[in-house]
Amino acid sequence: MMLRQRFGIFLILFFLPINGPLLRMLMESRGMPLPLGELQFLGVSIVMFIVGLLMIFTPRLRLHSDSIE
Repeated sequence: MMLRQRFGIFLILFFLPINGPLLRMLMESRGMPLPLGELQFLGVSIVMFIVGLLMIFTPRLRLHSDSIE
């Protein structure tokens, strides 16, 4: 498993939309409240979830240096 895929799994698990309230409580308990509203935070978590999915399921890109003329 490539490092990119491992990071994608981390993003998926960390930014699941169900974890939003937990992340907010964690940040507020650390004294760093998030300046985002509920809907904005949901949008950010969904975007990060999709980025994680793309990182896991996209194939490896290979550069073919011999095909460049």
